[in-house]
Amino acid sequence: MFTVELLSMKSDDKIEAELTAILGPPKYYIDTPVSENDEHSYWFPTIGDSMTDGTERSIPNRSFVLARWLRLNSVKDVPLNRPIVIIIHYSSEQFCLLKSVAAVHEESTDKEICLRSYNSRCDDLWVPLQYVKFIFVVEKVRLPNGIEFMPA
Repeated sequence: MFTVELLSMKSDDKIEAELTAILGPPKYYIDTPVSENDEHSYWFPTIGDSMTDGTERSIPNRSFVLARWLRLNSVKDVPLNRPIVIIIHYSSEQFCLLKSVAAVHEESTDKEICLRSYNSRCDDLWVPLQYVKFIFVVEKVRLPNGIEFMPA
């Protein structure tokens, strides 16, 4: 069983405490209210060109993405081909990435996901699920020019 699955079995208070512990003071996200009814959505700034491909779905450098924490009950709940923000904990370091999940390996001994960039110059990254702390599904993109769109 991997960390994201275990979180879905905890109470909301424990989840909120762990989200606060992981996200901590604003480092990966912007500390701003989203809405009163949605405690687990955050604005994340983007850095780099890995999610640009010259199409309408591109998420360029210096954009912001509004992403909702995804409570997973199974590895099958990981959304494919949709932009996500993923928090990875590996070797006592944390990494926050904006990617799309291209594939999921569900074998009992080898559960991992394939993270893909929109930019074809970037290689796919296979991540064992044991290192995944949180997944946030991108629901809105705010481009540097202020235009917003909903990702497909």
